[in-house]
Amino acid sequence: MNTKIQTAILEIFKFSKIPFLNRSKQSFQYENFNNNSDVISTVFYSRQIAVVTGASGTGKSSLIFYSINELDPSEFRVVGSELSNPNKKALYKTLALKLRLKPAFNADDIKNQIITYFNEENAQGKFNCIIIDEAHTLSIPMFDEIRSFYDEGGNFSLILSGLPPLLNQLNLSVNLPLKQRISLFLECSGLSLAQTKEYIDYQLDMAKCANSIIDEKCFPIIHSLTSGVPRKINQLCYAAIFEAYKLKKSIITEDILKIVEEKLAYAK
Repeated sequence: MNTKIQTAILEIFKFSKIPFLNRSKQSFQYENFNNNSDVISTVFYSRQIAVVTGASGTGKSSLIFYSINELDPSEFRVVGSELSNPNKKALYKTLALKLRLKPAFNADDIKNQIITYFNEENAQGKFNCIIIDEAHTLSIPMFDEIRSFYDEGGNFSLILSGLPPLLNQLNLSVNLPLKQRISLFLECSGLSLAQTKEYIDYQLDMAKCANSIIDEKCFPIIHSLTSGVPRKINQLCYAAIFEAYKLKKSIITEDILKIVEEKLAYAK
């Protein structure tokens, strides 16, 4: 963002920083998140497989991010892959590089490198966990490969995170061997109207906003347009702040939301 514009926005709205752009150091606390956070934390302490699903922007990555932040790095090793539709070698090579290993040429050899590395970590009292994001893009052969990897390793937990179609794939009979090994299924969903308002207030509090900058009539509209999805709320509210700045307004109104809605082309 242009520094001059950023400074102007900070002054108009009395912010200490621009809200809705970056993940804060502390998570927004609400019932579903807290419940999921308590449950997923068990994956880092005992060998198991967990599945985290939810629509895009509902907080899957945030759930995992904040859960990892609670861990002591000296006691836990967490490594992840964000590849879309990875093949066997690409997945293992990505994990090996993140572990700062020099990957072998063959996929199976890289897999053995990772298993050996985890064994060494286990011997030193460190527990390991692998996170595979975009898991809904995995092919059927890759689901079975992951099942095999988990069985052969015997020394780490596994979190599969992805969009809702991941559940449909796991329900296929061919993927039953993997599904039978899964102990936890967690779902991230949109916020309620009340939670949406609380989330917006939380973001504004993080920016040390002392004044009310959103008309109360706007909150039901924001919730309706975003379905309570945090990422969409961030996008809409930031765009509304920027639009208010351009119009030289210090309060976000229904009229401003209407302008932003048209620009963002939200489906009705």
